[in-house]
Amino acid sequence: MRPKGLIGLLVVVLIVAGLGYLLSDKFIERQLESIGESIVGAKVEIDNLNFSLVGLAISFDRLQVTNPNDTWKNMFETGRVSFDMEVAPLARKKVIINDVTIADIRIGTKRASDGKIERQADDTPGWVSEAAESLKQQVAAAPVLNLGILKQKVNVDSLLAAFDIQSLNKIGQARQDAAASFARWENTVAEFRPQNDFEKVKQQVQEITSQKVSSLEQLLATADKTKKVINTLDKLKKEVESLKKSASADLGSITRTFTQVDNWIKDDFDAVKSKANLADFSAQNIGKMLFGDVLVAPTIGILEYIGLGRKYMPVAKQLFASGKVEKPPRLKGQDIRFPLLDGKPNFLLEHVLISAATNQQDTSKVLRLSGEVKGITTEQKVYGKPLTFALNAALPNSNAYEISGEFDHTGDTPSDRFRLTGRGIRFGKIDLPEKPYLPSQLIADRGDITADFGLIGDELDFKVSFTGSPVTFGFAQGAAGNNVIAKVTRSVFDSIDKLTLSARIHGPANAPRLSISSNIDDVLAARIKGVLGESVRLAQAEIEKKINAIVQPKKEEALAFVNQNKARLESEIDKIESAVTEQLDFLEQKKKEVEAEIAKKKGKGLKDVKDKLKGLFKKN
Repeated sequence: MRPKGLIGLLVVVLIVAGLGYLLSDKFIERQLESIGESIVGAKVEIDNLNFSLVGLAISFDRLQVTNPNDTWKNMFETGRVSFDMEVAPLARKKVIINDVTIADIRIGTKRASDGKIERQADDTPGWVSEAAESLKQQVAAAPVLNLGILKQKVNVDSLLAAFDIQSLNKIGQARQDAAASFARWENTVAEFRPQNDFEKVKQQVQEITSQKVSSLEQLLATADKTKKVINTLDKLKKEVESLKKSASADLGSITRTFTQVDNWIKDDFDAVKSKANLADFSAQNIGKMLFGDVLVAPTIGILEYIGLGRKYMPVAKQLFASGKVEKPPRLKGQDIRFPLLDGKPNFLLEHVLISAATNQQDTSKVLRLSGEVKGITTEQKVYGKPLTFALNAALPNSNAYEISGEFDHTGDTPSDRFRLTGRGIRFGKIDLPEKPYLPSQLIADRGDITADFGLIGDELDFKVSFTGSPVTFGFAQGAAGNNVIAKVTRSVFDSIDKLTLSARIHGPANAPRLSISSNIDDVLAARIKGVLGESVRLAQAEIEKKINAIVQPKKEEALAFVNQNKARLESEIDKIESAVTEQLDFLEQKKKEVEAEIAKKKGKGLKDVKDKLKGLFKKN
């Protein structure tokens, strides 16, 4: 055989071998597992995947997706699944699936092995951790009922003498930081003063003003000088404006820091009350005390999954940033990425029909899911459509929840929304965190619930409302005791046959605010305050008064220091800006006068200089 024929045969063999590898069951199985693991952050396992060229069909016996928060359980697992997919994109490590129907999904099943994988340190976005910590702290700050609040006699002076008032330290630190910023800006303004430029401009202005102009040529020369001086002053003005803008932002930040002083004082007040066992059982705090844990835990779970979604579904701004061409350093090369060559995302599951159930021994508690999900992809901007879902969830002998939502990352600002509604739902027993003198269970025969979740950019707004009737509250055996607090709480909860609850978690995503209210709050707060007695209320008022007496003078002194220095710096910058503006206004007037004179001279037929005049006073 000729050498060319051997080479051709070798090429054919290599192509066939490559296609065989790309279309092999193990390759496709591993690609699907790898993509799933990168999104979930835990093991994704596919059993016995089979790829058939006939109809381009794929099937497998089981899919397991590990719960990343409990790696000995599956988030869900399936029975046998089959679907069609596009083969050509596999050569570019892209997985495109058009439709899949999954009829046997089980949620929360146990695993035979740990599904944990080593995750990178930044797998969970920082804002999610900050939000979780903020919400947990707000719940932890809610009061705790105990007998000590009835027995404690408070010596306020002794208590404060032994307490390190943190707001004083924070005010002192904030003042030091402000002083450092003021000193830095004083140096910047001092170094910026454009004395040389001003002297040069003044000299040029004097020349323009004193020069006697009698001919068109002299007018042109004067106009040229005027234009150059104006350009110099324009440049100075822009530099001053930039300086002023930066200074305003920095000084504004200092001012905003001092708006937190009252919050620092309140934190001290709450800490002293807690140390003295004088918790504030206001209606607002009662709501957090009763239901804070129940609401915060699922909210954190939602934020964790949305955080992962935002990481693996980049918005358009992030996606297209990889295609920007930047000027490389001299004598150095540059790597250019082209992420959008074929117009298809790396992973796309266009349409999923779902039928699922939770894995529980008690069939009366099995939650069944059905519905559809569209547009599951890692690159929504490439796909051009948001992820949408519409699901129904129901317990036995109960009406169904309706869950719908849209995760839209096709633009520069990600928008994640969902809504859950349920009418006449059979809730049954709802476990509550065990706390002294409070119920450990809520039993709701039927109820209505609505939840609206929105995370637009960095702003979170999550609202929940619940109405249940009839309801009863169960106490852990022996938990309530037989003292006066136990009797008060028991009598309140025994009198409740209908529960109305509303909650909101809103604000910056990394530091949302939690508020909860229910029809129990006012009743229980009033009864507890009645038990506490006048002595406790007087002690609280005395603590607040004495903390304010200690901290307020330092607060006012620091604010006076900030306002004085801020006003002085702003005045210095305004002086520089006024000087530049004054010279510019003068020169603009001079320019108009020269233009008027040139217009007169032009009327005398000096055509040869008309081209020189064109655009003379246009700014660069």
